[in-house]
Amino acid sequence: MQGIHHTVIITSMLQPVNPCRVLVKGAILFLAAEFIFFAIHPNLSQLNIYITPTMKRQRFPYNTIAPEDIALDAGDLGAMFASHIVSEPKAPNEYRVFVLGDSAIWGAELPVNQTLTAQLNQLRLSCGNRNVQFYNLSYPNPSATKDLMILDEAMRYQPDSIIWPLTLYTVMPQVRTNHWVIELNPDELYKLNSRFHFLPKNYPPDIPWNEFKSQQVALFRILRYQLFAAVTTAVGADQIMIHDPSKVTQPALTRNLKFEDMTPPTIGPKPLSLDEIGFGYQVANGVPLLIINEPMLIEKSVPNSDMQYNADYPRWIYDQYRQQLGYAAAKNNWNYLDLWNIFPPGYFSNTSLHLTPEGEIQLARVIAPYISKNCP
Repeated sequence: MQGIHHTVIITSMLQPVNPCRVLVKGAILFLAAEFIFFAIHPNLSQLNIYITPTMKRQRFPYNTIAPEDIALDAGDLGAMFASHIVSEPKAPNEYRVFVLGDSAIWGAELPVNQTLTAQLNQLRLSCGNRNVQFYNLSYPNPSATKDLMILDEAMRYQPDSIIWPLTLYTVMPQVRTNHWVIELNPDELYKLNSRFHFLPKNYPPDIPWNEFKSQQVALFRILRYQLFAAVTTAVGADQIMIHDPSKVTQPALTRNLKFEDMTPPTIGPKPLSLDEIGFGYQVANGVPLLIINEPMLIEKSVPNSDMQYNADYPRWIYDQYRQQLGYAAAKNNWNYLDLWNIFPPGYFSNTSLHLTPEGEIQLARVIAPYISKNCP
């Protein structure tokens, strides 16, 4: 009887569970833990399992076939650099060349060993008694601001030379802000803007709440990216699947000469963002920087090729872009190489800028002498 009486007393002391109260308490504890975590470790890239050279990547993570490899869209610059081979200590006999750019340089549709930087490394160039090593620091989708942010972060890894391939879309006004890496790295963006003041006046200011939200997104993406390392290690490749460019044909050219929000005959009052190239030279801080106007497809003997170079660029605006870029390069004494028309159509794959493996080999051979020329 005593045992039964004891059980009744304990049961009568139990209170019904309030789900809302539990949820609120859990959220408060979670937020408190988050604030403590970011106060202790504000650099989220410390969450890194890419700790050996064999695990580290030759190019930044980027999904090529979503949703299978969507976890590769880490976005956080710190995490991207921490998992990249460039974060390894610089060898005493190493001459480091960093290569920026967009998807054409990153190597869309190509395995990592067929990209431009891989082809450059296979040439085994030397600079005096040092071995030249090229690093692929490009990231898909063109944006001068995105490249500027990557370059600023990359300077801590001791480059000896920098190559910055670009095209018209790289310096379009809207790409000062329109790139998801820009959105996911607000600290780096506002830090650069405090130096160069390149953001539009109506761009939203940096506030603590936005910073906290971006940290939550970054934490989720970084954790997901770290877990995905098991997949890339298992398959032995940095990408699960690669598009087959042989199954993609070039789109037909149209008679529509409008480009973005601009119409011929002139680019109009909105200037190209060529000033950001100048900012790149300031970020490089004396490290040799080579600007390259990327090779592109030039369609011939197809309908409307007299008005369009390709499906991306009408002739009227691309010609003005080249004229303005060439003028700015001469005026500012930039080291500039214009390769826009060096390849026939057969060297391009599924877009007007993406090269075939043979195109990458030939491009590497064209660029190599300019690296040797700038070698001290």
